[in-house]
Amino acid sequence: MTPNRTDIEARAPRQYPISGWIEAGLYVFAIAFLSLAYVVGHRLGAHPIAFVLYAMLVSALVLLAATGPGPDALRIILAPQSWLVGAGTIGMEIFYYMLLERLSPAEGSLLVRFSIPLSLIVGWALFARRPRAIAWIGGAVIIAGLLPLLFLLDPAYRPAVLTAVAGSAFAFNLRGFSAEFHPWNRRAGTLTEKLRITGLVVLVTSLASLALGGGCALLVGLGVLPPIPMVPTAAQMLHVPTILLGVLVGGVILTAMAFLNFSCVVKITTENFAATSAFTPVAALLVQSVAAVFGLIPFFRLEASFYPAMAVVVAGVFMMLYGARRR
Repeated sequence: MTPNRTDIEARAPRQYPISGWIEAGLYVFAIAFLSLAYVVGHRLGAHPIAFVLYAMLVSALVLLAATGPGPDALRIILAPQSWLVGAGTIGMEIFYYMLLERLSPAEGSLLVRFSIPLSLIVGWALFARRPRAIAWIGGAVIIAGLLPLLFLLDPAYRPAVLTAVAGSAFAFNLRGFSAEFHPWNRRAGTLTEKLRITGLVVLVTSLASLALGGGCALLVGLGVLPPIPMVPTAAQMLHVPTILLGVLVGGVILTAMAFLNFSCVVKITTENFAATSAFTPVAALLVQSVAAVFGLIPFFRLEASFYPAMAVVVAGVFMMLYGARRR
């Protein structure tokens, strides 16, 4: 019996457009430039919460200016999952910004990979998912590659780094699983629709966070609350370099990341996109090296163990992706 055209097409390997791979590569370098901007923010004295909230707010406004709010905007905003997604998105960036106060962009982008094996554990423990053995092995490989780096940290700032890494991993998974079960996000079938939902979610949570942060800053200024390091003061909220850098990061880098993320996932699938994202520490290393040459950031001396750890983590990520693909 001669196979028909449908059978031949089903057996043929799927072809991915080159534009999708280019966008995935651009996304990786966008994260590297975001890391660079965070290091610059520390040098300018930008408070983590003030800086990230300004950036998030501007990014949301740009996205909604391009897509429009849509007729069901209020229902999306009021959905409980929207607030969880927004909290995870903002929290992830705040903790990552805090992490780069002590580490180089390359080191920071590598250590936040703890979020990947954590997602495996969360999916198994809370949602009864059964990953393949190769995925568990990949998660263990990632942890084995990262743990030695933690022991090499300066004991003086190791607690702060561990807190930022744990907070970033928790926020990453909060955002990921909340987005997965978000009713509107699940139904969104186009790039424009996903960008619109992202804009609405980030807009409402960043506005609420700015109002909360500004209110706490006012209470601290009035002496009602004691000074708290994580609560920005009125001067930090109105710090002009913080505002300008936040506008730049939100309007350009975060907006570009949102577009590239959703666009390349549609073109090359989530698995291939995640595979390219595993090389983010490599891109961060290149960007930080060039930036240091031009005097934008200081030179960071990397421990010799960083390079084999990076290779081990990339190998572990690919093992997990292979397990997901074969499931």
